[in-house]
Amino acid sequence: MFIIGHRGAAGLAPENTILGIKTAVENRADAIEFDVRVTADKKLVLCHDDTFLRIAGKSDRVRDLSLNQIRKIETNSGEPIPTLEEAIKAAGKTPLVIEGKSDDWARPLANILKTHKTESPRVISYNHRELFLFSELMPGIDTFAIENHHPIEAMLLAKNLRFTGVSLAAWLYNPIVYHLSKKYKLELITSPLNPRWRIRLFHFLYPRAMITTDFPDRVINHNLRRRRKRK
Repeated sequence: MFIIGHRGAAGLAPENTILGIKTAVENRADAIEFDVRVTADKKLVLCHDDTFLRIAGKSDRVRDLSLNQIRKIETNSGEPIPTLEEAIKAAGKTPLVIEGKSDDWARPLANILKTHKTESPRVISYNHRELFLFSELMPGIDTFAIENHHPIEAMLLAKNLRFTGVSLAAWLYNPIVYHLSKKYKLELITSPLNPRWRIRLFHFLYPRAMITTDFPDRVINHNLRRRRKRK
């Protein structure tokens, strides 16, 4: 079972923060997912929404502020908003799953990954045009098209654009979708699954899929118990 910590470990620590990333590392997540957006001065910071309203009570858009301005924002959690470079350092050897959220993230992300080496990164996005640009700039890095409504169309697009795979909402999975992913040789990532029973059932039905969760500790502890029983 391959477990990806969602937005770091969003059920255990503030999302998209260094604390969240370190929490995912401590809980032995196989990879760590987070979101990046482009600032006014073309830096990449970790932030899911296009504004800071939810995490800091400020309606400013990420793309309208410089990195220095963003550094001064006091978030509700008290955790600072990190840059991608800081996130890479915090993750250490744990692989990253980086979601590009804005319309112009491909070139800044490619430039950073050229100079800041990280273990087996994966890049995912709803913006398939920008994802294709990134794949042209960095052909050696795995790319995944995100889709919440039309899984078969997403797989055909991923196959035609030579993406590594697709990141599908969990409710889109069924035997036909799973069979086609194998036929097209596409890797799979799920949207977040949190209840233990759902994670176990999903893994039983679709063992090739990488599972995203806000609570990596639940799954890792379950895996450790199973290993002890086998011994």
